[in-house]
Amino acid sequence: LVGEVKRFLREVYFKADVGISGANAIAAETGTTFIIENEGNAKLVTGLPKKHIVIAGLEKIVPTLQDAMLVVEVASRYANYKAPSYVNLISCPSKTGDIEKQVVYGAHGPSEYHVVLLDNNRTKMAKDPVYKQALYCLRCGGCLYECPIYPLTAGHFGYLYMAGLGAILTRFLIGGIENAAPIAYTCLMCGRCKAHCPMEIDVPEMVLKLRQELAEAGLTPSWVKEGVEAITGIKIR
Repeated sequence: LVGEVKRFLREVYFKADVGISGANAIAAETGTTFIIENEGNAKLVTGLPKKHIVIAGLEKIVPTLQDAMLVVEVASRYANYKAPSYVNLISCPSKTGDIEKQVVYGAHGPSEYHVVLLDNNRTKMAKDPVYKQALYCLRCGGCLYECPIYPLTAGHFGYLYMAGLGAILTRFLIGGIENAAPIAYTCLMCGRCKAHCPMEIDVPEMVLKLRQELAEAGLTPSWVKEGVEAITGIKIR
């Protein structure tokens, strides 16, 4: 199966005019994008097409190359890897100055390199004393190894962003507060994710605040209300 996918995608890579990637970190001092991968597909996406476009959230920006490398190292270790197969560092388009010392862009790789930074409520999150923690996430996935709900749902604990932290990111970045409700109330708030997180993100604290906002907005899921009423006899509006 892997071989078939590889053969199919190779043709797509060579025909593509534009390659779009994300970023694990971006060093502000040089504009260098860091991309972690194991499969080797990111290397093809960023190296073969004529144009490379990086799309990343504002939280991916760190001050220096050393800071970005630290992000790579920590994210890999907490994802249960001693080291990833590849770490790609991309600072500018492909270039060469070998012929008559004249710099020419687009030597063997892209001739254009663009970085698109997404806000999408991230600055709003950054101003909140509780929710700003969500922007510290390195996307290592270590919390998912610890989450007791994640394996029980076969990974279907959230839409794009998973588990308790996914409820916060869904609320701000993709689905709005109403779509975050099922995830927020599925989270056990047990704190195992916080104990394992390299950034010590307090997911239970954020989920509690989100639940309070949901209750105030009258968006507590019906199945939560029914469960509370069945156990306690207390009717929730």
